Amino acid sequence: MNSVFQQASPADDTIVIEGILTELPVSPGKQNLFEQIDKHYRGKSVVTGMGAVVGDLYGQAAAAAATAMYEGQYTENFICMIGDNVVCGTFGGASKLSIGKHVKAVVQKKNKIVVAQGIMSESDGLVWLGHAWGADEEKMANLKIATWCFCFALLCVSLCIIFLGVNIAASKTVTFFEAAAAAAVICFGTAFWSNAAMNALSDPATDVLRKLGFCDPEKVNLNNYRYGIVHGHALLHSNETQANHFNVHCYQAAINDGKIKMCPQNHGYPKPDRVKDET
Repeated sequence: MNSVFQQASPADDTIVIEGILTELPVSPGKQNLFEQIDKHYRGKSVVTGMGAVVGDLYGQAAAAAATAMYEGQYTENFICMIGDNVVCGTFGGASKLSIGKHVKAVVQKKNKIVVAQGIMSESDGLVWLGHAWGADEEKMANLKIATWCFCFALLCVSLCIIFLGVNIAASKTVTFFEAAAAAAVICFGTAFWSNAAMNALSDPATDVLRKLGFCDPEKVNLNNYRYGIVHGHALLHSNETQANHFNVHCYQAAINDGKIKMCPQNHGYPKPDRVKDET
C-alpha cells in the first residue's frame, strides 16, 4: 500500500502518513541500529523497497538520522517503512510496533529523513507518544502539584506556629497569613513558570494528538494508560524493561473507560489535499 501525505498548514511542520508498517530494525543504541541495517541490507541485491532506500539513508543521511534520534535509559531507536516512506525515530517500546499492520503516523520531515512524532495502530488500540498529554492537562497537572505543595506548606506553618510560637511583635494570625502569602507566591509562581517551560513538550504533543484524531487533544491525558500500567501484571512475569514499553499507551482502553474520544476524520478542519510522498 502506498502511503499518502496530508498537507499541513503553513504554520505546521508535521504531516500525517498512513500505510502498512514493514521492515523494523530496532536497537537501544543509534550506532548499533545503523550497523545492523548496514549489515542486513548492503549485502543483498535489493533494488526496491527498504533495501535501496535504507542504503541511501545510511550512506548519505546517516548523520541526519542520528541527530533525529537520541539515546536514553527508556528508549529504543528504530527505522521502518510506512507504506513507501522510510521513517525513523525513538520510542520506548518501538519493538512493539506491529509489522504488517496499517498504522497512522504524525511525522516531521528533516532533510532526507522522516522522523516519527507519534504512531497509532488502530487494530492494536495502541499509540506511541513521547509526551502523552495535551497543553490543558499539562497546566492542570502543574496546578495540582502547586496546590498540594501549598497545602503542605500551610500545614507546616500551622504546626510551627502552634509548637514553636511566633515573634511577640506579631500575632499568630498575621504570621500565618504572611507565611501563606509567601508560600502561594512560591508554589503557584513555580507552577506558572513550569507551564511556560513545558510548552515545548505539551504544544507539539497537542498537535500530534489532534492529527492522530483525538477529540479535545488539549485535554487528553494517557499517562494512566501506559502499557506498563495496563499490562502491569503480565509484565511482572516477563523480562521486559521500561525501554520496551515506556512510550506505548493503550488509548483504546482509555476510550472504553470514557476518558477520551476519537473524532471523525478531519473533524474541524477542511478536507486536506492528499498527495503521494515523492521523497
